[in-house]
Amino acid sequence: MKNKNVIKRALLVQKILKEHYEPGRQDRCKLWVWRNVINKIYPISEATFFRYLKVLEDAGQEPAGRQSDLFDDINEDKDSFS
Repeated sequence: MKNKNVIKRALLVQKILKEHYEPGRQDRCKLWVWRNVINKIYPISEATFFRYLKVLEDAGQEPAGRQSDLFDDINEDKDSFS
């Protein structure tokens, strides 16, 4: 998602989830948080809720930059032997 407002809303949803979600309790699962807390503040579908959680994982990762070449090490070794 490229829209800054969607990413901002997803961050807010993630913050609300962290406040109310309790991993050990089945009655405070992510679905409960969506039904009873998040859906009242942001009326979004269940699919959108889980997509927002995934967007946060993707947004936290920055591009790695230049991808290493498979033969970088071999080419460097050849240069050192010349």
